Order: sequence, then structure tokens, then C-alpha cells
Amino acid sequence: MLVFVRLAVCLSMMPELGTGTMPARSRVALALALTVAIDAGLGLVLVPIPPGFGTLLIQLAREVLLGAALGFAVRLVTAAIQMAGDLIGLSMGLSLATLFDQSAGEMPLAMGRLFALVATMIFIALGGHLVVVGALYEHYALYPVGLAEVPVPSLTALAEALRHALEIAVLLAAPVVVVTLVLNVAMGFVMRVVPSLNVFNIGIGILLAGGFLALALEGDALVILLGHDLDGLPDRMFSLAGGR
Repeated sequence: MLVFVRLAVCLSMMPELGTGTMPARSRVALALALTVAIDAGLGLVLVPIPPGFGTLLIQLAREVLLGAALGFAVRLVTAAIQMAGDLIGLSMGLSLATLFDQSAGEMPLAMGRLFALVATMIFIALGGHLVVVGALYEHYALYPVGLAEVPVPSLTALAEALRHALEIAVLLAAPVVVVTLVLNVAMGFVMRVVPSLNVFNIGIGILLAGGFLALALEGDALVILLGHDLDGLPDRMFSLAGGR
């Protein structure tokens, strides 16, 4: 049960596996299958029965916190890509296109949601799910279940993880933001030189064309950045869930 709790909480926070995006029965079945596999790989974990109900609650709370920290590290990967999509959507004039995200309980831009879906597909294509399962197995080996002590991540590790996500978002959104900024400045000059010309009627089309052209040219950058993220993902998971 303790192995299952850490896995289930971690999976519930991972991209496209959270509440509202994947049926609860499928999440439970996946968590049970991984629990059996990891438990068998660890040599059938044996935990003595807690002497009291309070000790059991502490052990369960420990597994919930560890699972949440591990899942949060994985969630930051697609959250950074979605943030880049939101910035791109705002710069291209697509701020009115919103969708309700049940897993996050918010209204992200359609472009950000599209980026998150693409990032998830690339994440799986690059073997990110295998990296996560391997990191989980190693985490169980270093931090076995049944203990009452909770490893608390440092504020430095949390700040570094958030800084890294923000850096990825800015790097991906920067080309489109710069192109749309130049186009807006150019249209402003045209309006000053020829006041009778209504540039705003064609301005949205120019912004969309320039933005999508910039997106087409930076397609490989998304794959490269996600590949680098996958290389450092186990270290970030451990930095938020106890270190190694």
C-alpha cells in the first residue's frame, strides 16, 4: 500500500495523467501495475505493521509528500512548454482562444494547451516515461517505504527547478515574441507615415503569418530542449524529493 501511494500521487501530477485527462480506473490500474513491477524488482518489500494508527498516518503522509515532489518535477517539463505557448499566443494576438483545463482548474490559452500536448508526445517519443520509471525505482531503493522520517527539499533546489522551467519557456517563446514585436513596431511606423491606411485590418494576419513562420523555424529547438530536460530530469526529481 505504501509503495502504491507514492506511485499513485506521482502519476496524478504527471502531464496528461492528472485529474480530468485520464480515467481514474486507468490511473489506478497503471499505478498497480508499476507497484507490482517495482516491488518485484526491489525483492518484495517487507514493512512491519505499525504499532499504532498515528505511525501509519505519518508513513502515508511521507509517501504522499515524496510522490508529490517527484510528480511536480516531471510536471515542470510540460509546464514550461505550456508557458512558452501562452507567451506565444499572447504575442500573436491569440489571447481570446482559451480552453478550460480540468487538471489545472484554469483557462490556459489554446496555443499553450497545444504546446503542452506536443511536448507530451515528444516526451513519450524520446523515452521520458522510461526515465521517470527508472528514477522512481532508484528513489524507492534509496528511500524505502515504512520509515517515519520525511526528506525535506531545500529552498535552493525548489528555486532552481522553477528557474529552469522559466528559462526554457523564455528560450522557446523568445523568437516568436521578437518577430511579433518587430512587426508591431513596423506597423506603427506605417500608421504614422500613412495615417489614412487602416493597418489594423490586416495587422492580425501579418502577426499570425510572422508568428507561425518563426514557429516553423524553431521546431527542432523544442526537441533539443526536451532532450536536455530528460537528461537532467532524474537529478531534479531527486533534488525535490530528498537528493542522492
